[in-house]
Amino acid sequence: MPLQRQTHRTHDVDLARLFGQGPQGLRHSWVLATTLGETAGFLAPALVGAFVLDLHPSLMLLAMVGAGLVEGAVLGAAQAVVLRRQFLGFSRAAWTGATAAGAGAAWFLGMLPSTVYDTWRTWPTWLVGLLGVVLGLALLGCIGLAQWTVLRHHVARSRTWVPANAVAWAVGLTLLFLVATPLWQEGQSSALVIGIAALAGLVMAVTVAVLTGVWLTRLVHPRHGSGRREEPPGVPAEDWRELGRSTDGFALFDPALTEELPEPVRRWLLHAVEPGTPLLTGVELAWTGHLRLGRTWRPFLARQRSTLEGGYVWAARTRMGGLPLTGHDRFTRGEGEMVWRLARLVPVRSGADDEITRSAAGRHAAELLTCVPAVALDPRVRWQPVDHLRATALLDVDGQPQAVTVTVDTVGRLREVETDRWGTPAGESYGRHRFGAVLGEERGFDGYLVPTEVLGGWHFGTGRWPEGAFLEGRLTRCSFH
Repeated sequence: MPLQRQTHRTHDVDLARLFGQGPQGLRHSWVLATTLGETAGFLAPALVGAFVLDLHPSLMLLAMVGAGLVEGAVLGAAQAVVLRRQFLGFSRAAWTGATAAGAGAAWFLGMLPSTVYDTWRTWPTWLVGLLGVVLGLALLGCIGLAQWTVLRHHVARSRTWVPANAVAWAVGLTLLFLVATPLWQEGQSSALVIGIAALAGLVMAVTVAVLTGVWLTRLVHPRHGSGRREEPPGVPAEDWRELGRSTDGFALFDPALTEELPEPVRRWLLHAVEPGTPLLTGVELAWTGHLRLGRTWRPFLARQRSTLEGGYVWAARTRMGGLPLTGHDRFTRGEGEMVWRLARLVPVRSGADDEITRSAAGRHAAELLTCVPAVALDPRVRWQPVDHLRATALLDVDGQPQAVTVTVDTVGRLREVETDRWGTPAGESYGRHRFGAVLGEERGFDGYLVPTEVLGGWHFGTGRWPEGAFLEGRLTRCSFH
């Protein structure tokens, strides 16, 4: 019998706000925020610098470092507005403080040579040149390195933010001096000096904003095919390799294959699968996002392999109490397992019993129909219509019957999946509980349109959904095999 619609639906979840913006929107917002923030923030060093030229070098150093802290705080606060919309659990205070500290450190390094000029002016030229290069590289990396301490919790390949920032600031500072140096003349009024600095600062701000915006967009929305392919540490190597085997049965998608399916399923497949696409039921995924551990949302990074017949392995890492928490969930060889360790040494949660196996089987069924459209056409999956937007898939997962209901909008986009999954939500005993996910933006991979934004958890479609949701994930890489 088809599953009945719940009285409380989850379409009211604001996924656009939860998951931030698409690549173009993120880039535009970042460029605008960084340009405004750096232009406004740079007025602090420009104003202070115009009035401290006659002070003792040590006092001038302190004044400019203070102005740099203000510059960084204004820049960081502006950027944090954009990033707060992009990342669940993002700390604006941490980003603003890190950016301020990085800018203050950069001004310290930049002012240090003139402050201690009498100390090094008699040193050998080669030594002065070498120290100048080291000091310059350190200066350029200050803001990027400080911001990386926050960004690393939210995106993969975050280390690349440091050199990308260094390049952006190198180009920006070069243009600043190219604009300001010919315009500054001896005897000019303070107002004119500040005005020239503000103009040059605007040129620098736009340059840094555009260059860092391009790289930030690539970090948040990686291009298909980029990234590592090696096996995640700690996962069962044999299972990982087996799940990577090709599932190509040399069948191609033909719209005629959907003629006997319920209308919502037919609409979904015609929208999501290009004609002639190989019908593959194996996939490798990379995820970023946040997990709720207790009452706290924590950033995570994960990799996953799944096949219709082989099951799945999901390997992830996050942090708990400041220490790395790593591990994996799997459903392979008819067995479910969870292995999680703190600092890769201290067991936090491990198990491989019947309860975990039953829960993993339900998860596998729901995830297959979310991320692997070709599964919907497999003869082992039987469909029952519910209404004009929903249909229920009936399938066996290693001998365990599963029923998964999908919701498809009028365009053909997959919007929700839900099932009665075996498990133990917080405060509940083992049993079948409502489980599901709200799905957001789509992207194309290998001829398939796949949802790339997922908000999932227990008590789906009920008044307890807000307390049951425990995963907010963004799909960053997907390849079918």
